[in-house]
Amino acid sequence: MCWCRAHLVRVLVMSLLLLGAEWGRADDLDHATLEGIVLDPTHAAIPGATITLTERQTGWRRVTTSDERGWYRLTALVPGTYALRAEAPGFSPLERAELSLRAGQTLRQDLHLRPRGPVEIVTVASSGETMIDPTRTVIGVSLDSEEIERLPLNGRNPLDLVFLLASVQAEPFEVRDLGDPATRDVVSGPPQEAGIFSLSGGRAYSNNITLDGFDNNDDRTARERTIPSLESVAEVQVVAHQFSAEYGRASGGRINIFTRRGGNRFHGALFGDFQDESLNANSFFRNARGQKRAPFQRREYGGRLGGPIRRDRLFFFGVVERQEEPDTDAIIALLPVDPRANPAYPLREVPTGRPFVRDGVWVALFEEDVSAPGRRTYVSARLDAALGPAHQLMFRFDVTRTNRLRARDQGATLREGLFNRQHNSLAYAVQDTWVIGSRLLNQFRFQYSALAPNARPDTMRPGVIVGSSRGMTLPVASGFIAGAAGFPETRVERRLQWADVLTGQWGRHLLKLGADVMHLRSATRQLQLFFGFYNFPSFGDFVASAPSRYRQRIGDPEQPIHNTILGVFLQEEWRVRPYLTLSVGVRYDRETLLDRDRNNVGPRVAFAWDPSRKGKTAIRGGFGVFYNRILLRTFEDFAVQSRLFEIDLGDGPGATGRLEELNRIGGFPNIFPNDPKHPLVRDLIRPLRNTRSLSPDLRIPYSLQSSLGIERQLGRAVALEVSYVFQRTLRLWRDRNVNAPVPPPGGFVAFLLDPPRSAPGVVLAPDGRTAFDNSARQIADVGIRFVRFDLSATRSRDVGSGANRIRIYGLNALGGGATTTDPVLAALNAVRVLRPNPELGEVEQLQSDGQATYHGLNVLLRARLARRLWFRASYTLSKLIDLVDVNTSSPQDEFDFFRERGLGRTDERHRLIISGTVQAPRILGSWELTPVVTLSSGRPFNITTNAQDRNLSDTLTDRPHFLGRGPIRWVSPGDTARSEAMAAHFLFPTIGTNGSLGRNMGRGPGTRRVDVRLSRRFRVSERLTLRPWVNAYNLLNTPNFLMTGFYGPLDEREGRSVFLQPRATRRPRTLELGLRLEF
Repeated sequence: MCWCRAHLVRVLVMSLLLLGAEWGRADDLDHATLEGIVLDPTHAAIPGATITLTERQTGWRRVTTSDERGWYRLTALVPGTYALRAEAPGFSPLERAELSLRAGQTLRQDLHLRPRGPVEIVTVASSGETMIDPTRTVIGVSLDSEEIERLPLNGRNPLDLVFLLASVQAEPFEVRDLGDPATRDVVSGPPQEAGIFSLSGGRAYSNNITLDGFDNNDDRTARERTIPSLESVAEVQVVAHQFSAEYGRASGGRINIFTRRGGNRFHGALFGDFQDESLNANSFFRNARGQKRAPFQRREYGGRLGGPIRRDRLFFFGVVERQEEPDTDAIIALLPVDPRANPAYPLREVPTGRPFVRDGVWVALFEEDVSAPGRRTYVSARLDAALGPAHQLMFRFDVTRTNRLRARDQGATLREGLFNRQHNSLAYAVQDTWVIGSRLLNQFRFQYSALAPNARPDTMRPGVIVGSSRGMTLPVASGFIAGAAGFPETRVERRLQWADVLTGQWGRHLLKLGADVMHLRSATRQLQLFFGFYNFPSFGDFVASAPSRYRQRIGDPEQPIHNTILGVFLQEEWRVRPYLTLSVGVRYDRETLLDRDRNNVGPRVAFAWDPSRKGKTAIRGGFGVFYNRILLRTFEDFAVQSRLFEIDLGDGPGATGRLEELNRIGGFPNIFPNDPKHPLVRDLIRPLRNTRSLSPDLRIPYSLQSSLGIERQLGRAVALEVSYVFQRTLRLWRDRNVNAPVPPPGGFVAFLLDPPRSAPGVVLAPDGRTAFDNSARQIADVGIRFVRFDLSATRSRDVGSGANRIRIYGLNALGGGATTTDPVLAALNAVRVLRPNPELGEVEQLQSDGQATYHGLNVLLRARLARRLWFRASYTLSKLIDLVDVNTSSPQDEFDFFRERGLGRTDERHRLIISGTVQAPRILGSWELTPVVTLSSGRPFNITTNAQDRNLSDTLTDRPHFLGRGPIRWVSPGDTARSEAMAAHFLFPTIGTNGSLGRNMGRGPGTRRVDVRLSRRFRVSERLTLRPWVNAYNLLNTPNFLMTGFYGPLDEREGRSVFLQPRATRRPRTLELGLRLEF
């Protein structure tokens, strides 16, 4: 494979050098191109004609001349509206106005000059002749500001516009638009680095998001660094597949947002919109529980202003937007009646419920709706300057401030433990465009950006949980959580970006040569357990300062990252014939953070052919190799934990010391010094038992992409595009436990039932048979020396008496619950001697051997049937098969990774999106109605053993046996009989074995949603208009269920009656009222 790729690169480079005898052309997704032929009345070419293109907004001009074939071409044009003028000796000038150009578009305009006479003015309106670009090789859509302003867009996030393309799916485990905030406690959201959407089967964390062509990616979370205001957006370009070597850093798709500019006329707008629960329907589950609508309110307001500083030379544009959500979070905890019941750790909250005695302490229920406001402010300013007829400069400044107060998933967290989540970003961007003569153009970009996301509580005193003996979770209203008990994290990132692209054209060729260099410095501090954490099983223990467990991490939590990202490319486009375009290129990517991965060479080739030779048909296709980028969160997590230590004091088998060691620091609530060499610490610490590491063979993921499609214009105003896309993604990151117990000959079950006398930790019991030695409580936390296992379904039982007593655990019993009777925990401790390193627990290693395969058939229908009616319909039939859901997925069986092959979590077999605008006749008020209809198949979901490690691999990804037949589909909420019938088809595997069910074998509910926007423009004066609107999201109030969290054959503690039933829905019908004043 490597040899083939290297050989292909050599062939492409040789081809480029041969073509380089003349300057060549390449797809430019950030700009537009205008081209055509200048002809006389006999259709003979007119060489030497002067072509002048003037941007109507700014008055800036570009001038070129036609060659000996009469051919002209203007490249690297800023998207916008232009006026065209052609002049030649002996001919009358010709003018064409209102030429609209979009990013990535090549518009052909043949100019027919007449013999000298009066000036001829031809106005070109938006018509069917420009619906198809026969030179385009990309698959995607582009939306301008006029269309964007008409669409119902909840939250005003321009990135959500990508979902108008049917080949786009949300990220795995996504929980967008929850209908009931209380369901945050019962759903499992995506990991932070899961990304935000998948384009044509690409991983959701493998997209490249750019703003005016500048990098806008947070490489740690695979999300955007900043979300621009809709008021600043001129165009959004969604590219699912493209084959230009100019663009890299993504094995998926590309989303480019272009911002507005100022012009020779002052223009601006003020807007405001409003949502409130009183306008909305109630959610499905709140209705089912007889509850009122959840409190909700959102306010968004702001404005924009643009205009000239110096006419035709210098322009400004600015935006301010504010979003406010005065949300609430519920605290439901059980507290001591006296806040100073333990003077060493006083509480601020005073319970208001009815007092009663628990564990010898007077306690009462504490309930409070805490204000959890969310605020976001965005400010942007842009300057555009013409330094001369061939030199343009752009400067843009963006700043975003986001602040939200939010609890952990448990409602028992007191106010001091609520996390203040901030996401602040800043960016300065400069772009210089220089037209050098008639054949060369150079574009230079520079950007400085800073990002500071933080999540931390108001207090830094030790975390405390009352009501749990060992863990960090707690059933609501059974105790409380206080202090720094969550997952605090701080980060500061600074990034510098330089990019330069030189474009040259000569005849039928256009060549691009460029480089993009970024230098990133990031420092992340993950502070979980660094402030100490005390467990108290009861209120009496808390009052007596008698914890059952104490944990603290020791070491330097900061992970500094220095990464230089380099991308260089060479791209050639050859217009073989006026109706045939061939594009070839090669790109090289490298990141110094993974310096050993140096062979990331990606060849690209594409073509576009118009067999009709009339601009009405386009057949296009391509192939390319695309490399992703390093995901810094995953990289940091696996690098920093290998340098940390932990203190774990208690009576459990994994403790580093006894609880009496707390006397060294004066007991509760003190903590140990954060110094591994300190005399109070050095004999109590160990490296993190569940350590992480990076595989020495770790590489950057890449994808092989290809597509073939046809686009045809039907009549004057309808265009149909059908395309097939294929994507094969390799080297996907995944998590592997390299210290998992190795199955002995005969398997774990045989080892547990009859352990060999030669095995470490195996002794002879008084009855002469072998048993596991539990004299140091290394198997189970009970005072019984001998432990055995059998095939019964009894969790544990004791036989014998006194010193001869033997604890027996059943390998077919349910795990979990009390640690002293948990057969899974006992079995895992018993096979510890089979680990490669028995002194350590799980050792997670990040490896890059995951794979994914995607096939997709895309159909896109666009129509503008009349001045008052247009629509777009996008349909995708697709299938995704992969081995991992996200880049930290763990397999069920560490020794048989390919058993994970199954449908991907973003596999939506059918997806249909219909959008458009209907404008009523003037007699009916010219109201505009813009609907967006979304229909999609359900996604796969995984069925597990409820976080029970049945196969003893340390990971909680075990799956059960399935004894039924046919597909496994979700069950409607409330259908108890169906749930219990389905649960009867599942069986827990014997401890020490794998279940037979494959990964992601469940199929969840689909999506049916209709969003509409109703608006009308009122003209107040010649330059002042007023537009009110009403947005209705989920107009038909259809329950769209979410299959999130863990689904397994639920035991009696969870309830088989709700097996396979969804636990959450998306928002019910939600109304939004808005008003815009434009001038």
